Amino acid sequence: MEKEIVYPEGSLVFDEKDGELALSRVTGSFSVLTVPDASDDGKPVTTVLKKAFLGKRTLKKIILPDYVRSIGDFCFAHCINLSEVVLPSCNAGEGIFTGCRSLQKISLPGLSEDKKVLLAGAVRNGAPAHLSDIEKIEDDFLSKWDAWAISVLQAPDDEGFLNQILCGEEDYGSSDKGAYESSRRVLKASLSMLRLLNPEALTDKASDIFKNYVYDHRMGATAGNESWIAVRDLYPDKKHFDLLADLNCIDDTNRDAMIRQLGDDKQELKSLLVKSSGEEASDRFFSALEL
Repeated sequence: MEKEIVYPEGSLVFDEKDGELALSRVTGSFSVLTVPDASDDGKPVTTVLKKAFLGKRTLKKIILPDYVRSIGDFCFAHCINLSEVVLPSCNAGEGIFTGCRSLQKISLPGLSEDKKVLLAGAVRNGAPAHLSDIEKIEDDFLSKWDAWAISVLQAPDDEGFLNQILCGEEDYGSSDKGAYESSRRVLKASLSMLRLLNPEALTDKASDIFKNYVYDHRMGATAGNESWIAVRDLYPDKKHFDLLADLNCIDDTNRDAMIRQLGDDKQELKSLLVKSSGEEASDRFFSALEL
């Protein structure tokens, strides 16, 4: 028997069986969705069925109730703007986060804030199953995360390019090898910054590897500008800017070139760069904005 709970933004449709509810599909345009613990008549929500949230582009945050014991295959797949999920301890099906390219935090019981962010990073970037399995976060998760990320950094930039061509993938510009390799370096820089910004139990050795990668790919570096590209295009915020500044990736030799690459949609980042150049230059910049 079906049961529907209606909200202003849409509705949740449940299958009812043996006094329990299974969420089968979601309609409408929810942005933040908290699935209720139970129906009005007290029947608990214990299951989220296969593809229940599939392709919901408006969803940014989902909170599942503690009663949920299982999540079906591809449950959240291709929710491309989904940033955060709050989950109970439960069994998870195959590919539940496939295509969730905006995922920033996976909250599970007992996880620290750093682990929540790093778990999402592992899932988002196709880490091995032992790092992306939400059913079992092992005690050595952080050291294994570092080993995986460092192995990604050390792999050739063209690794996987031939497979992409053979499979007809176009995510990195299809046959453009240079663009593919640059995208791999952006990924490597992003992983490095992600770990440095979430440094729980980070060893000095691993920290140096991540710091060196970011510095070696700063704006104007011979190895490539991908640390700057990652901040410019993916993370144009103060947190990532401050990390670049702390690692000496911003100076008088590259600041102007970075500013020239920023459009009107990156005013926060542009103003941070200008302010970092000194009080006089900053005053000139903001005076020009007032004209």
